[in-house]
Amino acid sequence: MYHYSMTNLHHSLCGRVLSGDTEYINTLVGENRIPLIENRRLNMSCPAIQDRIHSKTQDFKLLDSGIAFARVVYTDYEFIEKQLEMSWHPQNVFCFTVDKKSPDEFISRMQKLDECMENVVVLPVLENYDSSGHNMNIGHKRCMEALLPKTDWSYILLLQNHDVIIKSVYEISRIYSFLGGVNDGHFVKELDGRRVPGLKWDPKSMNLFINESGINEKVLNEPMRVYSGAVQVSLTRAAVKWLIEDVDVSIAIKQFNQTKYAGDEQLIPSLYLNYEYGMPGHFTDHCPDYDGPKQITRFVQWARGNINNCPTKTVRHGVCLIGIEQFRALSRMSFITVNKMVPSFDYSIIECTSELLYNRTFLGQMDHELDESFYKELLHVKYHKHHEDPEYKLDCSSNQKPWKYEYYL
Repeated sequence: MYHYSMTNLHHSLCGRVLSGDTEYINTLVGENRIPLIENRRLNMSCPAIQDRIHSKTQDFKLLDSGIAFARVVYTDYEFIEKQLEMSWHPQNVFCFTVDKKSPDEFISRMQKLDECMENVVVLPVLENYDSSGHNMNIGHKRCMEALLPKTDWSYILLLQNHDVIIKSVYEISRIYSFLGGVNDGHFVKELDGRRVPGLKWDPKSMNLFINESGINEKVLNEPMRVYSGAVQVSLTRAAVKWLIEDVDVSIAIKQFNQTKYAGDEQLIPSLYLNYEYGMPGHFTDHCPDYDGPKQITRFVQWARGNINNCPTKTVRHGVCLIGIEQFRALSRMSFITVNKMVPSFDYSIIECTSELLYNRTFLGQMDHELDESFYKELLHVKYHKHHEDPEYKLDCSSNQKPWKYEYYL
């Protein structure tokens, strides 16, 4: 394998990959993948950090509303900084919470972001996070508490270490305007083994509602209908305010945290679908067999026990690692983020994605137009728009095809 930095991959060559030059792409995969070699001498002065993330020569257009980003991190500082650069805008705000087990150098580098960047918050290092999801909800909640007082944002994006932004800040802002105030995230029926038996899940036992007056007794005493899903979600500011000020999810998080694996993937989907709880921007669980597109926040490919389900033939924690051969497909997807890209596996896909977003942000590149009608016709978007109308009847069918990766090749 060639171990050299991305400076060796000239920017014009990303264009060859984007155009679908198969012969050239084949020279960048397999044994020829380009990993990131960590720069142990990276200049961590404030002027250097600021120049890497947003050069003074860059001009930004006004967003209709800023975007908040909350990310749990533990490794790969240069990758994290690159993600900050790719989504930076003067109106956007960022929060990072760092795994207590992370190396001291990584922690100190992350803390420099807080020191040097006016719209970045790096929280005190308090929790251990792991690949099984323990304490993940706590970290994201702390970030939401830190970012809620910052006023100029309408949606927050909850992320983990190796999630990669694949839309420019202007595209994300437009997509959120299409959603029209509904939250967005993946959900499925509750997966086996995701809860410890014997715990109480009704809102009253969990002290879920800070003020129970006015809450229907049936809602208070019936067990929460639990759903599985993903940590990566897009939440409206109103939903975050509700999560922080109107409900107390401490007991719910504590109980999900007792689960051996992926308890963090239950909290938001369950609150989102238990519509009677009143979460702003909620959806409903009245369409249990709906097979159309459910969310646009995150793209992920699952290996499902077969490495051949992954274009890169490489898996981590059951998830396919994304490689440069998928760049063209990613550039055309409707999703906001992808998981997962790992810089030690293939940094060329990360660098080319960064270049694509730079070109879309600052050079007006229009390689793929957003499909406004696709977003506005999503079932949860239509539900949110009409559900308060007493004449509205939810139609659980969809004229949108179930999402398939092959559509974007």
